Amino acid sequence: MMEVFEARNIAKYYSSVPALAGVSIKIHPGEIVGLVGHNGAGKSTLLKVLSGAHGADGGEVLIDGTEVNFASPADALAKGVGTVYQELSLLPNLTVAQNVFLGREKSDWKGLKKEEMRNQAKELVKSFGIDVNVDAPLGHYAVATRQLLEIAVATSKNIKYLLLDEPTTSLEGEQVDSLLKYIKNLAETSNIGVLIVDHKLDELYRICDRIVALVDGKVRIDGNVNEVSHEDVVVAIAGEDVSSLLDSEPKRDAVSVPTSETSKVQGRGEPLVQVRNLRSAALKGVNLDIYPGEVLGIYGLIGSGRTEFLRALGTLHPIESGSISVQGKSFKGYKPVDSLKAGLVYVTEERKMDGIVPQLSPIVNTSLPVTKKFSKLTWLSLKKMDSTMQKILARLQIRGNLQGPVVSLSGGNQQKVLLGRAIALNPKLLMLDEPTKGVDIGAKGEIHRIFKDMAHQEQVAVVVVSSEEEEILEVSDRVCVFAQGRNICEPEDVANFSVQRLRKLAWSKD
Repeated sequence: MMEVFEARNIAKYYSSVPALAGVSIKIHPGEIVGLVGHNGAGKSTLLKVLSGAHGADGGEVLIDGTEVNFASPADALAKGVGTVYQELSLLPNLTVAQNVFLGREKSDWKGLKKEEMRNQAKELVKSFGIDVNVDAPLGHYAVATRQLLEIAVATSKNIKYLLLDEPTTSLEGEQVDSLLKYIKNLAETSNIGVLIVDHKLDELYRICDRIVALVDGKVRIDGNVNEVSHEDVVVAIAGEDVSSLLDSEPKRDAVSVPTSETSKVQGRGEPLVQVRNLRSAALKGVNLDIYPGEVLGIYGLIGSGRTEFLRALGTLHPIESGSISVQGKSFKGYKPVDSLKAGLVYVTEERKMDGIVPQLSPIVNTSLPVTKKFSKLTWLSLKKMDSTMQKILARLQIRGNLQGPVVSLSGGNQQKVLLGRAIALNPKLLMLDEPTKGVDIGAKGEIHRIFKDMAHQEQVAVVVVSSEEEEILEVSDRVCVFAQGRNICEPEDVANFSVQRLRKLAWSKD
């Protein structure tokens, strides 16, 4: 019987909405399959089903013709299917050797076999050509090295198939080249079948044998790379033949730097923020003007530089060159508080990781960056602070106990608390990264209303980054698209965009 890891007619629903609608895919030993699709196409859901993280609502998963039902990722691993997620799982405070054997430590009646594990870890990293000291903490090494180690550790567990989720997102240049060579060599020498989810078609075409394109939870393309062109994939993802649209778009190198004349958008006056040739490890020359009283929507794929751009304006992402001006004056931020003083306020997409403080109340969470305003010498006016924060939270229509832990609130209300914190800072520029991520449809509409009112009634400049095409088109006054580290088109009126055009631009080649 032919060896193959296979999914047949996989269906998965979330609240009766199909995320996967009859998806079938095969991965053979030694084969590299690239999985692509627009944001929300079902790529991550399929990966979670194949890795045992989620169960399917229909269809079957088979290994070598035998149906398997993974109870968990650990169960999948035991059956020969390993997964490396975009969020690295190894622990930076442990040594390389400790990470290699994490959860499967070797021991006998005397205790841990530390020297044996150390020697085997040395052999592992040597066999994969990873130049590290196994006695050093993993956190001492760059993300690229840690990514290689994640894959090396996964393959050391006697797997036949490896699932990779956006493995090059945090890498650049030579780091990407090294990882791609590493994956290619892994498939060829170890006969491991690889499924790699990625947005970067040029990378996939360098190493993949086959390309599979998902569109709205269905397989639209499944073919060998020498039979499926880059444009075939882009057209499939966009959902229509828009080759004529591609021809009409300006080349990325042709995106002009706004001048003093073009910077005055009709009816908008002078820009609040002007960005010129902004460069960093993730940004490759961003040129943008942002105006008071507008919602500027930024669309792009993961790794396009969209988040890094917002974080750069918030002095949370280091800039190598270029310039930022605020109200006509040069701005150079050395720490996040400098951006806050200039009125540039960033709201993170990861509210649980680096947004809310779970055990503090909504009132305290909202007041965290502005407590100094209510302090005089060593005395803090709690009554005045509470009264001010109550007014902000009332405006946001937050439902729940405002004195209890914020973590007890719904996701939508937690997101509103973050918005309340931003409002308390009296922003000139409000930067929202995935502002409705993980919230219900009712809360989504309320959050939209809040920041649109801030823009249109209070003349705050609002920039919204979203993975959802429909959200970008619904909330924005102007839209631009990011790809591979920069805006590949100048911001235009939202009426000039469709879902298809957003996808085309985000997936287009250099």
